[in-house]
Amino acid sequence: MKEYREIRKISASALRQLCIEQDWYTCGDNDEYGHLLFDLAGHKENLSTSDIIEIAADIMTHSDLDDDCTIESIAFEVARIANVFFDEV
Repeated sequence: MKEYREIRKISASALRQLCIEQDWYTCGDNDEYGHLLFDLAGHKENLSTSDIIEIAADIMTHSDLDDDCTIESIAFEVARIANVFFDEV
């Protein structure tokens, strides 16, 4: 049987759109926002669970969130927009 690996990617534009839709990242400056969109997300070859949590934590740090918003709920939304590919090893 062939072996495969799962690859998750998020484009900077998809993450930007999510932040706009959710009214997130309203407290960050342009450099911080660029770091989120490109360094933490858009330029990653394969997002791990740790990468998604790091993105969610950065969003939390730079957002004015409701008290009931959790890192888990943000991570879920970030993971939801990821494109998933399967590649033969």
